[in-house]
Amino acid sequence: MKIGQDSPSSVTYITDLQTPAVAYTLSYFDILEPLTESEKIDQLLDETRDRIIKIHWLKPQDETKITLMEFPGRSTKMKTYNGKPFLFRIYLVKQRVYYLSVTLLLNQEESSEVEGFFESFKPTPLTDEEIKNVASFSHAEDNNALVHKIMVSENFANSSAIRKAQPLYPAEAKAAGISGIVKVRVLVSEDGDVIGAEVVEGPEQLQDAALQAAKQWRWKPTLLNDYPVNVDYALSFKFRLE
Repeated sequence: MKIGQDSPSSVTYITDLQTPAVAYTLSYFDILEPLTESEKIDQLLDETRDRIIKIHWLKPQDETKITLMEFPGRSTKMKTYNGKPFLFRIYLVKQRVYYLSVTLLLNQEESSEVEGFFESFKPTPLTDEEIKNVASFSHAEDNNALVHKIMVSENFANSSAIRKAQPLYPAEAKAAGISGIVKVRVLVSEDGDVIGAEVVEGPEQLQDAALQAAKQWRWKPTLLNDYPVNVDYALSFKFRLE
């Protein structure tokens, strides 16, 4: 999804998940050139924080400089315009800026669940090939375009599915005592159908069974700003020997 001046690049990708008590957001955008000077890194993080404050009408309370896996960042506590606690963290991971936020909708105190959300975030730096493509992707996007694909968490993928399928345990693998978890990434169309699937990791003898099961899943259409979009879902299939 593209949202105005939310980032210095043309597109910000956003994933949202909301419960009755908490709203979670994970977003990222890419910058065209790597930053190595501490002053420029601080400037980018500060500008990103200020844009977030402006967009969400936030009232700053407290901020701390942090690092994650040696990547620089900010941990900030705010209040929304109506007084709800708003917590967010920003990280610069090579040429990608990640922004995670939590809004406590019931004005409750911070909890282990909220801290767990932040602590569970383990960014993967862009590959050399992805870095090469950053500039071309940025220039190719039209200023009024919408991103047609978003990525969501595995928990959300499971909870929002309207049809699921479990894989059949391959007889040869079972006889050989092979077990484990197979992770599959699926691309879901605007209608909620799987239009692409690939195995991310897992025992080779179990991969095809997991892949075939993943292709049978289905979701309700996902909307961003009332527009249907394609979605990247992550699924995990467990094969256990009884």
